Amino acid sequence: MHLNKISMAIVGLSSMGYAQIDQGAGLESFWLWVALFALGIVGIAILFVTSYQTQKLKQLHKSMFEKQLEMERNQNLLLANMSENIHNVAKETLEESYQLSKISENKDTVLGNAENRLLDVTHDLLDFLRLKSKQIEIVNEEFNINNVLNEVSGSICSQFLGAKVELIFDIHKNVPRHLVGDSLHLGQTLKSLLEYLMGQMDLDEVKLEVSMFDSFEEQVELQFQFSDKGRGIDPKILENLFVPYYDVDTGKYVGLGLFVAHALVDMMKGKLTVESIEEKGSTFTLTLPFDIVNKSDQRRYRLPEKTLIEKKVFIVDSNYNSALAVKRMFAYFRHDVTVLSEKEFMKTMPNLTSFDIVILDERFFDIRLIEYLNNIKMDKELKVIALNSLLESNQNSVEDEVIDAHLFKPLNQERVFEMIVNMYDIKVPVYEEEQKDETKQAQTYRKDLIETKGVTQHSFKDFSGKNILIVEDNLINQKVLLNLLHLSEMNISVANNGQEAVDMVKQSEIPFDLVLMDINMPIMDGFAATQTIRLDSQYDAMPIVAFTALVLDSEIEKMFNCGINAFLSKPLNIGKLYTAFSLYFEDMVSEKKEVEPQEKISYQGININEGITHANNSEALYREILKEFITAYGTSDEIFAKLIKEHRYEQVKMLCVDMRGLTGAIGAEDMHALINDILHQILYKKYELLPNYDEKYKSGIQTLNRSIEKYIAAA
Repeated sequence: MHLNKISMAIVGLSSMGYAQIDQGAGLESFWLWVALFALGIVGIAILFVTSYQTQKLKQLHKSMFEKQLEMERNQNLLLANMSENIHNVAKETLEESYQLSKISENKDTVLGNAENRLLDVTHDLLDFLRLKSKQIEIVNEEFNINNVLNEVSGSICSQFLGAKVELIFDIHKNVPRHLVGDSLHLGQTLKSLLEYLMGQMDLDEVKLEVSMFDSFEEQVELQFQFSDKGRGIDPKILENLFVPYYDVDTGKYVGLGLFVAHALVDMMKGKLTVESIEEKGSTFTLTLPFDIVNKSDQRRYRLPEKTLIEKKVFIVDSNYNSALAVKRMFAYFRHDVTVLSEKEFMKTMPNLTSFDIVILDERFFDIRLIEYLNNIKMDKELKVIALNSLLESNQNSVEDEVIDAHLFKPLNQERVFEMIVNMYDIKVPVYEEEQKDETKQAQTYRKDLIETKGVTQHSFKDFSGKNILIVEDNLINQKVLLNLLHLSEMNISVANNGQEAVDMVKQSEIPFDLVLMDINMPIMDGFAATQTIRLDSQYDAMPIVAFTALVLDSEIEKMFNCGINAFLSKPLNIGKLYTAFSLYFEDMVSEKKEVEPQEKISYQGININEGITHANNSEALYREILKEFITAYGTSDEIFAKLIKEHRYEQVKMLCVDMRGLTGAIGAEDMHALINDILHQILYKKYELLPNYDEKYKSGIQTLNRSIEKYIAAA
């Protein structure tokens, strides 16, 4: 239309121009009208070009909008699948554990493994909800990377105990001991990636190689490379690897933690990539930026005496790659290391008389080898180390006088350092030794504490009035402990790291009756915090109970050398926690009174007992899930109404699939049924009926919110 008007105007101008010429107008007037005519032609050309560019921009905008919608659909689908299968895997785990426990001779082990699996699912659900509500924060603080690796290896090996896989940590010598970053989420990410790899079929080994690269400014970049030599990952699966899915063949939920890990890596400004070749294996590469506490300190571990360096070391392991990783650990201390393959070692017994340290796979120790090593020891000082794996049960460990130390893989530099020092009996006191009044010291329990059966939240009222300090950097673990003990009427304080714990102990006007001390923490770990507290003799009688994922004899000895009195292995068992309290508050247990059963309160729209069952039978953990659910989805009725009004039915579907899994996981039966009804309408594309569910959804979520708030308030 605009083009027609311009054309008519130009024609009109042309007619006027020619008429004037015919009437005897001058030459100048002629050229003026020619110029105007030419200008009109140029205008038409510009308009054509502009119109074309406008259409092109519209098409580009439409394409970008469609891509954005596709990304949104993929993201929603990812989240929806996760919550959907959290519910499924919880139900299957419970059913599986019940069936196995009836036929298995070792019921405690079966149920324990099922509980750990269910606990991991529950933690993934909490992380998922916290990511959805944007509550996760990255906190950069100084930490010891060896504590993180110990925590990860202890947790992974406990979870996969008995697996016929070689787990290798290969740590380069330039990796510093202390870094500044988010140790909590680093550990969580490493654990999730190792869980995925360890869960693959027909694996011989899984290797984590840690190396460091200089970066810009004062930062460095750490690379964590995870590799296996398994079947590899199907290219179709690889494309959506961070989209969790349920594997019907194996009956397991694959990649549930990978989404959380990937999100955390992004938040920590890192990068996570994966490569895989079928029949050759997979490699995950994680790079993260960190600050170094002391860049000038090149030698992070210094043996206390020169006589301990430049030893001749001989290593044979059943896995050659593992032997090379062990070699790197000992070469760090300037040892001259020789590695021999198992095949060569078994073929011909080498002459070991020239070596100072012999490190051998525990399975090689037969009568012939033990006799040979004893003969060498009669003529010279020879240290013999038996090499074993945390994945194997320690109950069948070889015990012989010829063995000076046991070393458990996967290793890190700090554990190797401590073993060398202890093996040569070099006294490096962890804290100042002084004459102590035995009557004033808290009793020490060196064994894993026995679980007290039948413990509930109400049981902890036995310790009413006691002053407890919880030292824990994980916010979720803090909340779980506080919820667990909130009925106990104990006075509970919380410290976020070891330094805060030391300050609170020293500044508290009322002495603490007991300290629960996590080991792996930033700023100051549990070892250093306990050591610092024990330097002041006035705290000798205050019991300190540690939390740890790595339960090795060497680590336990290290804890007791620091001044810790007892330890609890992770994940937390409330029966063992009750035992720890009862050991130090015996006078209160003797006056134990029966707790009157609480009156059952009904909550509209939610089955509390079912929800607690899905939360690993932990009411404290269940309360945390409900709180996070309200934060993330408590106002989802507004989103539901908005999506329907805008006819965004695909997004309505994603929200409902998401909600179906979550409501099933928390036991919200009424809302779960409503969501299924809505999804039924979407499945048959009866979109015109969806507005009828607007008020029902709003009423349902508000009723659920009130019931959750009522339940939490009643505690």
